[in-house]
Order: sequence, then structure tokens, then C-alpha cells
Amino acid sequence: MKLGLKITIIVLSCIILAVVITATVGGVIAGRINDKTAPCDSLSSWQSYIKDDALLKSVIIPGSHDAGTAGMPWFSVTQDRNIAEQLACGTRYFDLRIKMKNGECRIYHGPSYSLYLKDILRDIRDFLDANPSESLILDVHKFGNGEAKVKTVEMLDEYLTGKLVTNTTDKGELEFIEALTLGETRGKCVLIWGDVDEYSLNDNRYFTRNDDEGDRDVGCLQSFYKMKWNGYYSSKKYISKAIPFYIGQYKDSIGGLFVLQCQLTDGTFVMGPRYREGLHEKNMNECVLAFAGSGDLEYLNVIMRDFVSPAKNCYALTLNLSKELVKPECVEDYTSMLKEHITYDYNH
Repeated sequence: MKLGLKITIIVLSCIILAVVITATVGGVIAGRINDKTAPCDSLSSWQSYIKDDALLKSVIIPGSHDAGTAGMPWFSVTQDRNIAEQLACGTRYFDLRIKMKNGECRIYHGPSYSLYLKDILRDIRDFLDANPSESLILDVHKFGNGEAKVKTVEMLDEYLTGKLVTNTTDKGELEFIEALTLGETRGKCVLIWGDVDEYSLNDNRYFTRNDDEGDRDVGCLQSFYKMKWNGYYSSKKYISKAIPFYIGQYKDSIGGLFVLQCQLTDGTFVMGPRYREGLHEKNMNECVLAFAGSGDLEYLNVIMRDFVSPAKNCYALTLNLSKELVKPECVEDYTSMLKEHITYDYNH
């Protein structure tokens, strides 16, 4: 056998071996977050334990990043559960991105499509009918095309009539949102709209959001994101560098609701979000718990994560105890709810 051919075979063999090893290690790491735990019944009504006069911007709310991606390919999927299942797990903020496909509004992420918007809105309506103590934040902030936006408006009217928080005051939207209490939102959704357009400017049920960089001079929801950090930082570096920066951006912003983006993106589009979360989950859980003794606690609101589960949501919900937002008569029941899924020093 010629030397050149031998070298080629050796090189190809090394590449194949490297791919196999990488895939095996990636599969093991990704498998860590395959949480099939069933929620307890109380997670469907956890907001019933929170004081009515608690400001919505102060309540710690578990959030779902790219919420409708269940069933997508490995490079796009960020959630294992559909919206009804996430609601039962205690998730109350949903990041929704919508595009038309074959005449239907679908959730999209990159080139992939998953859940139908009509099913999501039906699940939300049915959940709020069954759990009138709960309120949701729907962050509808990306559209794949103009037709999707128009159709989404029609479907919101069809499925969620009477269930959208409405600014009937003479306050501007930021002032209104800043003063909004949980009691005023029970049984309803706060609809956050991704574009500054005719809907967000003229309809008092549509509330605007800032962009990822925080560059707009309008917006009553802040959700900062930098691809170079979420996409390429290691878990520990992201927690030590990016999260404090995002919180600092919120402190310097005009205010309103705040979504802390705690997920890691696969910037290389090779291993996928599940692999990234496998390396990140434990570190992020510990980071969330550490906020209990932090000066940043007062600024926290929505804690958004990939592959939401009862446990991940309960890590976030512990912070409502630290903020003293749980009704005194409900502290014992609220704590019991958390103990079904996590171990934590509840006197922290």
C-alpha cells in the first residue's frame, strides 16, 4: 500500500473516531437534562400563593425560551414539552416566534417548524379558564413574514378575547406596566409585541418590548441578548460575566418587566441546545439559588431557560420566598410544593 494512501486512511479513521467520541460524549451530556418528571398539582396554581398586591415586575416568574419548539430536530429544539405541559410545570412566560407554513401559523426556530399557534392559544385559554389565579406573559416578538403577523392578530382575537390585560387608564404603557399588580392580571395574559407598529401603537392590549440590545427608546419589557455570550461562552463564564452585565443593563434601562435570558445557545450549530444545557443546567440552578442572598434580587423578574421542568421552575420560585411575596398563610403550602421537586434551605 502506498504511503499516501496509508496517510489518507489514517486521517479519515481519526476523523471518524473523533466524530464517534464527540457524539457519544454529547449524547451522555445531553441525556442529563431529559427530565420526564410529572408536575405536582400545585404548580398549576402557584400564583394563588402570591400576594395580590405584588407588582408583576417583582414576582419571580419561570420562563420558556423558544417555547414552542418541542419535536424539532436536535439543532433547533429548546423545549421537550408542549405549552399545556409547560403550564402544568409552572411556566408563566412564553417566548413565541411565528411564521406561516402551508397557510398555518407555526412556531419556527431557524429552518425548523413545530407547534401550531392555534393549539398554543387554545391550551392557554383552557388553562386560564381552569386556573383563574394565574397570569401569563406572552412575548410574541418575532415573525417570519408579514402574513404571519396579520394572522396572529386575528387568532389572538379569536382565542383570547377578554383574556388580554388592557390599559384602560390614562397612563402610558410603561407607567401602566410598572404599576401593574399580580391581582390585576389573574386569569389573563400580558401580551408583549415584538414590533413597534400599528398594533403596539394603537391597541391598548399590545405592549411593546425593547430589542435584544436595548436600543429602543420605547418598550415595557427588557430582554437582553448577545450571541457572542449566549452562543460561545462556557457555562461558568456566562454566569460570571454575561448575567451580571444583563442585570446591569436592566438597572440602567427605562424599566418595566425584565426577562433574564439564562439559556446557552449553540453558536456553532453542531452539538445543539440540548448539549449546551447539559453542561449548564447544574451551574444555572446554583446561580438562581444564589440570588436569594444577592443585592440583585430586587431587580429579577422572569427567569427564562431551555428545557423547562418542574425542578427548574421550582429553583426560580424559591426566590419569591426570599422576596417575601408569598402570602404568610400560604408559606407552608408553597414550601411543600417546592420540596416535591428540589432540595433547598428554605430558611436561606
